[in-house]
Amino acid sequence: MFYKNQQKFYQEPVYKSPYAAALWSLCLPGFGQLYVREYFIGIILLGSEIVFNILSKLNWSIYYSFTGKLQESSEIVNMGWGLFYPSVYAFNIWHAYNTAKVMNAKLEAEGVPKPEKLAHNMGFFTGLVFGMFFGLHWAFLISPVFSGIVLGFSLAIIGHLIEKCVSR
Repeated sequence: MFYKNQQKFYQEPVYKSPYAAALWSLCLPGFGQLYVREYFIGIILLGSEIVFNILSKLNWSIYYSFTGKLQESSEIVNMGWGLFYPSVYAFNIWHAYNTAKVMNAKLEAEGVPKPEKLAHNMGFFTGLVFGMFFGLHWAFLISPVFSGIVLGFSLAIIGHLIEKCVSR
């Protein structure tokens, strides 16, 4: 809610779920940042996602992959632009998640419990970035899209397990 306070607008501090922020970012880059009220970076990430998606022709590659035209899927994607996409996508999810965590820590004085650490799932998102990047680049499966998805989530799980072991 907005309150007028000496000619400035005040936003009431609200707990933001880190998981909701991550899920919004998973749906479309920038939406998680808008959810946690990081409007400037949210618009930048949303714009960069649109630019990289159009210039890399990623949606066409996805379309051809799921319609069984795997050769066309590999040929249409512009790797120069397509390799930017996994980094922006994973950073976007990581940033929204951790911004919500930091916001909640700042609200501790107002009754919101402090999280045990400020940066969570760094191993998961780092693995996701590298996996999607190399999966798209190497295209070892039937299409670059499938390679990026499989390798991305495989390395994300490995990164999560490594982080879990290290943080003990």
